[in-house]
Formats: sequence, C-alpha cells, structure tokens
Amino acid sequence: MAREKGTGNLQQEKSGRWTIRVSINGKRFSRSARTKDRDKAEAFLSRFLAPLGLGATRIPLAEAWHRYEMSPNRRDIANTTLQAKRTVWMAFARWMERFHVEIGDLAQVTEEAVAEYLMHFRCNHAATTYNNHVCILREVFRVLADKAGVTNDPWAGICLRADDSISRRELGVDELVRLYKEASKMGSQWKLLVMTGIYTGLRLGDCCRLKWDCVNIERGVIQVIPEKTKKHAHGHPVTIPIHRELNDILILTPEADRKGYVNPPVAEAYASHRWKVDEGLRRIFKFANITMSVRVEGRRRKTVVASFHSLRHTFVSFSANAGVPLPVVQSIVGHTSTAMTRHYYHENEEVLRQAVDAIPSIGAGAAYAGAVPRPAAGAADTPPRGRMRQEGVPARLRRLERYFSKGLITEEEFKAHRARILGEM
Repeated sequence: MAREKGTGNLQQEKSGRWTIRVSINGKRFSRSARTKDRDKAEAFLSRFLAPLGLGATRIPLAEAWHRYEMSPNRRDIANTTLQAKRTVWMAFARWMERFHVEIGDLAQVTEEAVAEYLMHFRCNHAATTYNNHVCILREVFRVLADKAGVTNDPWAGICLRADDSISRRELGVDELVRLYKEASKMGSQWKLLVMTGIYTGLRLGDCCRLKWDCVNIERGVIQVIPEKTKKHAHGHPVTIPIHRELNDILILTPEADRKGYVNPPVAEAYASHRWKVDEGLRRIFKFANITMSVRVEGRRRKTVVASFHSLRHTFVSFSANAGVPLPVVQSIVGHTSTAMTRHYYHENEEVLRQAVDAIPSIGAGAAYAGAVPRPAAGAADTPPRGRMRQEGVPARLRRLERYFSKGLITEEEFKAHRARILGEM
C-alpha cells in the first residue's frame, strides 16, 4: 500500500535496517527504526508521525484482512480458525460499506459506527456468538492500529454480553436405541458413524475422519489426536478403549481392508460435501423422533439443543454417573492436558475402560436396550442433565481466560464475567 505524499518514507540501509525520512516545513528529518522488518518499520513510522498530525498508511476496510493475515504480530492459528475469523471481518467490512459510505479505511471507523453495527448484530445472535465476534474485530484493530494510524480505538468502550449459551443436552438410552435403529435403516455407513459417536465421545469431524491407523483391534483401543486438541493442547493424543458394541462392527471389516478411513463413504462426503453429512444426521434425528431445536424467549432463531454433539455429552454423562473419576472422563474426551490426566490415559488403561463400559449397549442384541445403566457403588445421585450443566462451566472459564490472556477483554470485564459464571455453579 503506497503512503500518501508528504507523510514520510522508509529507506533500507546497507546493514538491512530501515530508516524513516520525513520532510516537515521544508526541513528533513531522519531516524533509524532499529529493525530489519518492514512491517515493524512501518509501525514505527506511523507512531512517529501521529503526534505531528501527519497521515499514516491508508488501510481500506476491504484490504485490512489481507494486511492482518500477513502481519507478523498476529497469533499463529489453524487455517480453519483463520478462515472463520476472515468471515467475521468481511461481514463487518461489507456492512460498513453499505451503511457508512463515508468510512473508507480503518482509521476512520468511529465508536458510533461500531455501536450501530453491534446493535444490528446482537438482534440476531446469541451472546456467545456476539462476544466471539467482538473479540475477533478487536484483535484485527489491535494488530493493525499502528500501521493504520488508529489513535482512538473504537472498540475500547464495547462490553461483552452475559453468557447465555445453551449447551447440547445428553440423550437417554431410549433415544439412543431409536437413533441406532434409524441409522441402521439409512445404511451401514450411518450406523457406523452413530455408533462411533456414542462409544468414543469424539466430535463429528473426528468420527468422520477416523483412520484405521488409529484403531488397534488387538489391544482394543483407539488412539487419535482430535482436531480441536491439535490446536489447543499441543497435539496430544487421547486413548479410548473400544466398547464391545463398536468392536462388533469394526471387526466386520477384513484385515486386508483396514487401510485409510474407517468409514470411507462418510469421510469422502464430509471432505467434499459437508452438508450431505449434516442433512443425513438431521433425517436420522427426525425419524428417531428427537427434537433438535426449540424456541427460546428473546431469540429470533430456534436454538439447537440436540445434535450429533449430544452423543459426546451423553458419553460424559453416562461415565460420570457410573462413578468414573472426572479426570478420567476428561482424558478420554480430550478436555484437558494436565499432568494428572496424562497419567490416567498413559498408565491406567483399565480405568479408561471402566468409563467406556459405562455406556450401555444399544445394538440389536442388547438385552437391556431400554434399561437405565445402574450407577456404581458410591456414585453421585446427581441427574445427568444437572451434571452436564456443570460440565459447561470449565469450558466457559477457559474461553474467558483465553480472551483475557490475548488482551481482548479488560480486567474488569474478565472479573465480572468470571464471577457471573461461577455464580451459576
């Protein structure tokens, strides 16, 4: 991006370091930026010119994302997360272009325009989506502020909303049986997908992309690095004992064919046409007579309360109510990477197997297909649904801590939201 005439320029010396040169009222000034990095030198020049009232590099809103993506100051994140953030930014840029034609670049964005945009946005989205949206836009402005000559942060006075998220509910045994029957009618690939979700607690993407390299039939375990764990827990694997029901399905595949994906048709559909997988699962839930979304007061759109992710909640709920220690359950589903949790799934496989065996058999040959699993001696009497509400608290606290550590929320916001979340326990 070219700098406007009369606002200074950069010159690279033989040493590789950059020097800024500015002409003010006929007098020339120069100062070393003390860096060999062009972007850092641009930022230094913008800070140097700001007190003098001179212009900085214009960064049009439509081009701001490219500058952010190429900036060495942004955090290194997975491509999928980066694309999700890009979608948020481009939606903001298009809205500004439509309703505020006078705002052409980053430095011209005002607090009033931001407040107007957020008022429009919050009418159609839940608090969690709203807060994520705000934090992404704050981060882009923070990274590009020096280069764009932003002197007043338009996001400084924006507060996050109280978290009103509603987590997926766990399913009962009767619902799991109906789900199994309908998936079986749809085809063997759908039955395998549903059974994998029920008996591993893995997320949809991990179930679809599960490979035979991760499955050890002889040892009776699945060792896989979930996609979300790759980004947030340094790629540490989780170990999941294979439930007898799932094992009965897996062994139907001849040893010679145990290569590549465990469920090739679903893996291919998930990679090329994700909507086909989602649509197939919606049909299964519909025919199983499981309500997936409900109306919630104060929201325009229906809120999803049951989906494939509910199988993960069900896995945690059954295991926890069978008296399995929570760190053991967390180690299987990959919710934590503490030293104690690593100890469980590296050195105490029998305890892990106890958690998986707590999930009832729902196959056609199950003798107690409609029965509720009996809790182990000393197990808590807390109903599964109440237990799952508490399960959401640690995740919400971790998300809040990430916002604070990245500087996306103030200390006052952090304390207020933390107190509110803890008060719901």
